[in-house]
Amino acid sequence: MRLKALVSIAAFLALWEALVDTGVLPHVIVPSPSDVIAFMLNAKNAATIAYNLAWTAARATGGFAIGLCVGIGLGFLLSARTLGDYLMPLITAIFAVPSIAWIPILIVWVGLKPLELPMTASFLCSFPPVLYGVMNAVRTMDVEQVGVAMALGAKPATVMRRVVIPQTLVRIIPLIKTQAVVAWKSTFAAEMIALSTGLGALAMTYATTLETDGLIAVVAVLSAVTAAIVQGFDALERRYARRWFGKAGKYPLPYAPL
Repeated sequence: MRLKALVSIAAFLALWEALVDTGVLPHVIVPSPSDVIAFMLNAKNAATIAYNLAWTAARATGGFAIGLCVGIGLGFLLSARTLGDYLMPLITAIFAVPSIAWIPILIVWVGLKPLELPMTASFLCSFPPVLYGVMNAVRTMDVEQVGVAMALGAKPATVMRRVVIPQTLVRIIPLIKTQAVVAWKSTFAAEMIALSTGLGALAMTYATTLETDGLIAVVAVLSAVTAAIVQGFDALERRYARRWFGKAGKYPLPYAPL
């Protein structure tokens, strides 16, 4: 799979380079991959990108981590209480709000603070979906598994720790992965709109000065980090799910995909 991915990326870059070199794509608007790589290898440019990447990563990670912890903890708590029945419609409504829609509201509520604004945006991208996901996973869990554990003499605390929590986490890992990417992108968007540091702000600077090679370099870094997030959660999902469902085959479907 990795070899196939590398081949497809190499083919795309080669085609891109050829289209720019032959003039099919205007060099001023679309720089070639070699120009982008040369831009990124420049020490000053690399330092600028690394500095702003650190800002974006800190903001996105901080808000996402807080939202994840609060969402999981509160999700398990509300799932065992009648209060959750009253709050579920409200949680669903907040979950349905597009993440980008929070940014103008947060500019009014939080202000143009370089840390609080993007971290709050990242938090709101992760907390409601994770809270909803945990509550839904617990409520739709197979009660027979819980019943068997109780019949075998397991105490409620043991059932919660050994059955309910692991099964719930397995089911919400894909949701957490998706929201991690959304939080990363939302932080980038908040920086584009309202801040002066971070990859989003740097992208706007390069766009304003028509430094397209720098702009493509920022997008490439954004894409690389997003891919790393997805790959990391995929590995975690495979490792964690294997303990409960066994090793998945290469093609779990009844047919081999194209």
